[in-house]
Amino acid sequence: MKLEQLRAHRAQTRAQLASTLDALEDKVNIPKQLGKASRRFGRRVQTLRRENPVLLAGIAAGVVAAIGVTAYVVVKITSKR
Repeated sequence: MKLEQLRAHRAQTRAQLASTLDALEDKVNIPKQLGKASRRFGRRVQTLRRENPVLLAGIAAGVVAAIGVTAYVVVKITSKR
């Protein structure tokens, strides 16, 4: 290879390495991933609210009921001691 070809190859390799490192940093950055997941979840909830509000209300009622039952069971178990 000629010197110019080697320099071009080196520059291309550096660019690929930088891109790979950026992608890895994005994947292992937990706060960033949580933020992305939170935004996706929020968009899904908004879509569900627009398209099927009755289903969303049913899901919310189910979650509240599950939390209530769990709290009741925890209180019952801890009060027996």
